[in-house]
Amino acid sequence: MTHETAAATVPRTTRDALYDDVRRAGAKPPAGTGSGLTPAWRIGALGALGAVSLILGIWSLSTVDPRQIGGSGLIGALPPTYFVALALSLVGFVAALNLPRFNAVLQTWQILVTVLILHGADPIIHGLPRLEASYRHLGIADTIAQSGQLDPTLDAYFNWPGFFNLLGMLSGATGVKDLMGVATWAPVGVNIILLAPLLALATKLTAHRRQAWAAVWLFYLTSWVGQDYLAPQAYAFVLLVTLIACILSSFTGWAWRTDRNRFTVALARIVGRLDTVSPRQGLAVPSRGNAAILVVVCSVLLFAMTASHQLTPFAAIPILAALMLTGRLRLRFLSVLAVMLPVGWLVFPASAYLQGHYVELFSSFGDIGANTFGTLSTRVSGSSSHMFVVYTRLAEVALLWLLAAVGAVVGRRRRAPWLTAAVCALAVLVLVPVQPYGGELLLRLYLFSLPFTVCLAVLPLMSDKPNGPGLRRGIALLLLGAVLATTTIVTRYGNDIMESFTTHEIALVNRLYETAPAGSVLIEAVRNTPWKFQHYSGYDYRALAPAEPRPGANPLTCEAANQIAARSGAYLIVTVSQLHAAELRGSTPLGDLQNFVATCGTSPGWTRVAENDDGVIFHIEGARNGN
Repeated sequence: MTHETAAATVPRTTRDALYDDVRRAGAKPPAGTGSGLTPAWRIGALGALGAVSLILGIWSLSTVDPRQIGGSGLIGALPPTYFVALALSLVGFVAALNLPRFNAVLQTWQILVTVLILHGADPIIHGLPRLEASYRHLGIADTIAQSGQLDPTLDAYFNWPGFFNLLGMLSGATGVKDLMGVATWAPVGVNIILLAPLLALATKLTAHRRQAWAAVWLFYLTSWVGQDYLAPQAYAFVLLVTLIACILSSFTGWAWRTDRNRFTVALARIVGRLDTVSPRQGLAVPSRGNAAILVVVCSVLLFAMTASHQLTPFAAIPILAALMLTGRLRLRFLSVLAVMLPVGWLVFPASAYLQGHYVELFSSFGDIGANTFGTLSTRVSGSSSHMFVVYTRLAEVALLWLLAAVGAVVGRRRRAPWLTAAVCALAVLVLVPVQPYGGELLLRLYLFSLPFTVCLAVLPLMSDKPNGPGLRRGIALLLLGAVLATTTIVTRYGNDIMESFTTHEIALVNRLYETAPAGSVLIEAVRNTPWKFQHYSGYDYRALAPAEPRPGANPLTCEAANQIAARSGAYLIVTVSQLHAAELRGSTPLGDLQNFVATCGTSPGWTRVAENDDGVIFHIEGARNGN
């Protein structure tokens, strides 16, 4: 019998002794809901307040003119009534948190209102999926569903097809071939799906459920990274949070006997001194049958993550290790599996990608400076409006991490749970020396650490007792929420002008597909076009410039496009979203894209095929083009 099986089949007497020990230690989260009864009119008033804020928020967003969105993003185009609606939703949550008797239904309603107002801005205003990657992901899922095959050499995505297979199954099962609506509302859907596992996780890392709900509320107010669109990252993140919640709910405990050797004795002693609650908090010993089912569930979650995303499974490794080292994961099997699956997948199913990107994957291995300050410095560039957004992001991250650090100190002094959350939040930083992940590593690490960081950040603003925060703490919590919600409008939607698209751009892309024969070369001036949602493998897609900061970037030239079109011709599409991306991030010199269109559009061999208010398509002839 393995150690894990033995842990799952503890005799009843031993199990009762464990529970008695937990109760005597005071480690079990208080089950009290506060004293006193809450008048029905107060509950009804707060529910009505949430309804008013939701209606007002949706109405305010529906009146926004997308053409008024500038370089600083959505915040400059929002009417004053939107901020009133957002303030009402924040007041409603804090007021509900202060009720004498905790009301989970009311708290759920208040959080859902905040999610819809704050994270539903894009679908309400634009009515289209955000980010060009959303359209690309729709195309990949469509290609896999129609062909029934995977071509690992076509694209890196095909080496991790789990999420796209799921989309294809969804389309086939429902009969809905056009998933554009699903992609449009994905940010709202993903955040709603996250609510249950986030609450389960926070409940096991905080002293009582009011703290847990406040932590989840902070999560939604600070989740600005924008990785909740229709993407493998969003899917894998949901799986990761669910996995950790399952572990903390069912498999808390040491993975080894703490009296076996000097190391285990010292580790248990250190953890016990630093945090007297966490090692025993939520201690549960499920029945043998339930334990077996939960082990299978956790294994499936790990496998689904591995088959769907490159980075998230590797982030799970240090988090599970942190849980083991703090006495919150007694199944060593899961930690071993968490290492074996992503490494094995990279070596075998994704071998084509590994062989073709070996240098890219390992060239910066161990270079902490290049993977942190190097990638950060490239992002702190662009237009003055974009710089404002970048600095706001840095300030919001710094504020949250400062609160988390203070929360760790407060938790230590109060003898409240803090150690596991702190260690897990820091654990993902071990991925920094691996590689920059296309310049997005720091953003992803912030996302992975966020569920743990917010559990610490609420500690200074919440009482250890199961009652509400009280008047002073409630006001402080409300002010913090107002600051974070406002900054998140900037940090999440600061690039809205380039991350959102118009119906004219979609119409232009459809016209391109109608005009260009299959197999044609399709060129975008700057990589930020809402295409590939169909005919993903039917064309040769190219780009003249990436939508990334390029300090001192050279101007676009007609010759660059002519060289691509030299053999058999090509079609070039230039859209307003490409223009915004180039201006915001400095992908090309200021005004260069307009000059490129004006100059090259009249060159020999260039013909305007289609044009509307938001873009133009050129056909570039092949061999006869002499420029």
